[in-house]
Amino acid sequence: MTTFARTQAARLRDVVVGAVYQAGDAGELVIASVRYTATRPFTGETADAVQRRLAGMAARGAAEREKAQGRAGAALNAAITALATNAVVDRMVDAQLDRVLRPLVRDILDDVLEMLEKEPERLQSLVRGQRDTMVDELVGRIRSGAAAGDVAVDRVTARVLRREA
Repeated sequence: MTTFARTQAARLRDVVVGAVYQAGDAGELVIASVRYTATRPFTGETADAVQRRLAGMAARGAAEREKAQGRAGAALNAAITALATNAVVDRMVDAQLDRVLRPLVRDILDDVLEMLEKEPERLQSLVRGQRDTMVDELVGRIRSGAAAGDVAVDRVTARVLRREA
């Protein structure tokens, strides 16, 4: 990593930390404002008027919380979609499938072929010629099954966010 890149990374880290502290300061100001509003003397206002004003603030807070939850859910869905459709992730999954499954399936098929060799006159040449094709088909089906797993991830995401799938 170059000196410039390290400097930029350190600066970005400082910006993020500064933003977190700034958000904390803003939160403290909001809490102080609510305390002030709830405890200040309401000159000329009846208790009903005070209750209506507090109820209005509570309703606004609930509405903003729901909006924030919706935005958080949308952001999570977008992040999951971006991750699931990322070309780098696809290459990593494909590499792992090729690294793990292809040898495993090939070994299993070799065992099957060995068993079939006991009756060579019928299937031996046909099965040997089809081995690589069968491995490719099986790996392709497993990849399709993994893609279908995205639906399951979406359902779990919906449950986590307490929405219906």
